[in-house]
This record gives sequence, structure tokens and C-alpha cells, in this order.
Amino acid sequence: METELPLIIFGFILSVKGADLLVKSATSIAKKFGLSEMLIGLTIVAVGTSLPEIFITITSSIEGHSDLIIGNAIGSCICNFLLVIGIASLIRPVKFDRRIVNRHLPIGIAAMILLLFLGNTNKVGENHIITRWQGILLLLCTVAYIVYTIYEENTIKNKKIDEEIIKDVESKEEKSIIIILIYLILGILGLKFGADFVVDNSILIAERLGLSEKFIGMTIVAVGTALPEIITGIIAGRKNETDLLLGNLSGSNILNLCLLIGLGATINPLTFISDFNRSIIVLIVITYFLQWITSRNKKNELNRKVGIFLIIAYIIYIVCMI
Repeated sequence: METELPLIIFGFILSVKGADLLVKSATSIAKKFGLSEMLIGLTIVAVGTSLPEIFITITSSIEGHSDLIIGNAIGSCICNFLLVIGIASLIRPVKFDRRIVNRHLPIGIAAMILLLFLGNTNKVGENHIITRWQGILLLLCTVAYIVYTIYEENTIKNKKIDEEIIKDVESKEEKSIIIILIYLILGILGLKFGADFVVDNSILIAERLGLSEKFIGMTIVAVGTALPEIITGIIAGRKNETDLLLGNLSGSNILNLCLLIGLGATINPLTFISDFNRSIIVLIVITYFLQWITSRNKKNELNRKVGIFLIIAYIIYIVCMI
């Protein structure tokens, strides 16, 4: 425990830094080839922000840790909606767009119901599994959601991220293509070994303490992979730029459920234990609550009282998990 926990934290740091290097170097290459800023934002940046979770999913799937993959995906969603929004709301009321409430939150609920259906359809022996074909279906849902988001022209987030990265790239224009490629390779290595540290040491902690992989995935790994969102939420609150937070987290949750679980199942069919049904139902209730409270709010914002309630709800959820 004394060794594994620091290695998990180091793995998270390595993964986030690796993703940062990979995104910036890939953006530099794209700029050198004259690709548009919008295209960079919608592809390299959008995928890059999810790379730590993707690499952890790939590593877990190859090693056959189904509970860690599904637990991480569901736990990250719950963490996003309760802890991240709760912390951001404490700092400053979180503003939201009605399109998120009317369209993206319902799409998220639909994704959760789909996952419930797929997870309870195929039974092999005593366990239900999510098959490769179902994994491919979830990946197709991911593509469909991204296409819909682009069609809806909801690219404000990407433009903001893109502007920050472009500034960073333009301030380092003197870097040669060789240096950029070195950063690209370092980014990939950081993601790969960071994911290995997180997965391997999480499994060791689970075995040593007699905890399930599901518990580790829904708590330690989920909070760890949500750290960038937590930090972003705090910064956004301090800068009074919380307008897009709910939309970003809603989209992130849909990608967590469809992309991560779909990718994991495509690589290696995932075992779906009955405990995940309860966790998904909890997530549906949380999402519906956010939709309900935002639909009744005339100011289009989530205030500090809601933030306190969400954080308390997350603490209760963790206690119940324990």
C-alpha cells in the first residue's frame, strides 16, 4: 500500500503529462501541414483530453480486468456530475446552456439505458458479458454522438481549447519537426507507462486489501482520471468561465460510457456483474436530478447550495461503496 498508492498517483501525473505532450505535438504537426484550427479542435484536442482514460482502458482490457474498465467509466461519470460540478458551484455558480438540458442530458440517459440493456442481454455461465459486437455498437454510438455534436455546431469548447494550444504552439514555432516528433513519442510513452502504473498498482491494492476491482475502478481510478476535470472546474470557477462546464461534463460522460466500454469490449469481451446495474441506476437518477433542477432554474445556473448538496451526495455514495 505504501508503495502502490504513490505509484498510482505518479501514473496519473505521467498519463496527464503524456496526453498534454501528445496533444501539443500533434497540434504542432497539424499546424505545420496547414490544417484548420476547428479541425484540430474537433479531432486531436477532443480525443487527446480522453487519452489517459483510453490508455487505461486498453491496458485493463488486454490484461482482462473488466471490472476496472466498467467501474472506471461509471465512477468517472458519477464523479463528474457530483464532485466536479459540486466543487465548481462552490467557487462560483455554474452557468449552463438550455441545449445541454434539453438535448445532451437526455442523450446521456439514453446511453445509460443502452448500457443497462447490453450488459444484461448475453449470459455466459453465471455471468453476463458485453460482447465484441456490442462493443462495436457502442463505438458507433460514439461516432454518431460526435457527428451530431459537430452538426449542432456546439464547438465553443473546442475553439477555447484550440486557442490556448495554438498560442502555445505559436510561441514555440522555432521548434523543428524532429523536436516535435520527440515530444510526440514521449507523450505516447508517458501515456503507456502511466496507464500501466495505474492499472497494475490498483489491482495490487485491491488484492492486498481484499477489495473488488469494481470498487477500485469506481473510486481511486475514477477520481484520478477525473482530476483534469476537477482542476479545470476550479480554474473555470475562479475565472468566471463556467458556462460550458455542464455541457463538457455531459459530453465527457457519454464518451466514457460509449467509447471506453465500447473500446474495452471490442478488444476483449467484458464481464458485466450485477452490481453495475445499481451503479448505472444511481447515475441515471443523478443525471435526471440535474436535468430536473436545471429545467426549473430561470437563472440558468447551479448555485452554491446545489454544489454543497452534490458534494454531500458524492460523500454518501463513497461511504455506501465502502
